[in-house]
Amino acid sequence: MAMVEHAQKHSAAGYPLPTTWMGVTDTLQSHKSKTIKSLQNPLWRDLWTIHDGGHVAKFMLDGKCLVNLDLFGIEDEGAKARVRREATGAWWEEPAPASVLVESSGVDEDSYAMGVTSLRIPSYCNPCILTLNYPDEDHWTWQRFIENPQPGTKYFRVPPGERASAEDRDRWLAATANRPDLQRRLLLGMPGTVLQGEQVAEGFNEDLHVAKERVKAIPGEPIFIGQDFGHTPTTVIGQLWRGNIRVLAALTIDRGGIKQHVEGVVLPYLRNAIPWAIKDQLVCGHYDPSAADEQTDIEQNPAELLRQLIPGYWEPSVVDWDSRKGPMLAAMNKAVAGMPALQLDPVYCKDLKRALSGRWFYPKIKGKISNDKPKKPNHPWEDYGDAFCYMLCAMGVSAGVDLRPKPIQVNIGFDAREMPQVLRVNSSFNARG
Repeated sequence: MAMVEHAQKHSAAGYPLPTTWMGVTDTLQSHKSKTIKSLQNPLWRDLWTIHDGGHVAKFMLDGKCLVNLDLFGIEDEGAKARVRREATGAWWEEPAPASVLVESSGVDEDSYAMGVTSLRIPSYCNPCILTLNYPDEDHWTWQRFIENPQPGTKYFRVPPGERASAEDRDRWLAATANRPDLQRRLLLGMPGTVLQGEQVAEGFNEDLHVAKERVKAIPGEPIFIGQDFGHTPTTVIGQLWRGNIRVLAALTIDRGGIKQHVEGVVLPYLRNAIPWAIKDQLVCGHYDPSAADEQTDIEQNPAELLRQLIPGYWEPSVVDWDSRKGPMLAAMNKAVAGMPALQLDPVYCKDLKRALSGRWFYPKIKGKISNDKPKKPNHPWEDYGDAFCYMLCAMGVSAGVDLRPKPIQVNIGFDAREMPQVLRVNSSFNARG
């Protein structure tokens, strides 16, 4: 409708018809299965005609072509070159990944920018229109049009329920009860992660497990750290407090080894937010058991380097996946006084939230899980997930474990001279004791 209205104003301003539009989406098949069927809806009374095997749609009125719409996908680099063709206007359908449980990258921002520069056919206006369901909040469409609006952009929200009755919406909410990601994006009109496979962190719910206010460290209490090495060193830091699992920060680095990550990212955070952790050596950490020498830029094992830079108690975490998965699932379902025990800081845990919401997933082939372990490689989401599990293992959180504070057992006959050189910290450890 917008294209037809634009063509009429274009003609009234003295410009020749037809207008030429690009209709861009992820794949041509998407246009064939959705766009073309919409154009063939009886409400159009055959005013749209399809040509060239579904590559072109034309709007005809009184024997004259008003709009010539080129339909194409940009599924590969060769196809992306099509956005360089001259056009009057451009329409981008579902530029954010919209398909569920399939690999779909949507339309990248570079292709969009290139398409905008191709709108060179003279007209009273050269519009660029994007239509999509809500993307994830870090997708370029959300950032460009809503979070940090760029000059010349405008965002229009279709009101929830505009084309659906209250009964329909209630029925759809019930049908998607186990898919909060779909409810957020398709029914509640909120950004949310698009699942590419089966969610690893089953039971994680952003509305329940992400704190509404900042999660600050409890002074003088020990902290627990999960450290993943690999190509994307990642650290998750938390505390246990009165049965609650308080995740303070999830930190990573795009480029660099564990030395650059710890010195440039982790230590500045600890010194600023939790200064007593290093000063009093109140650190209990589990690290990636598959640590390798080449993952640091000096001739040391990364685990030994970690111990030097962040003094405390460190040990390799469990190797097998099931032993890490149990504590993780237990944390998702624990409650304290009727409230979720797991609470993520809303600022320093944004990417961990995205990982747990679905970017950390089990791969699927033809609708079935193809592996009983999370997809690899899948950086940085697998790294956030692994580091999160290591932190929980350091806390001693496991399936069936009661996270409520344990009473302190006092040994009247304790002799300080018998104290071991290394004290293992567990979930009932009290620094003040």
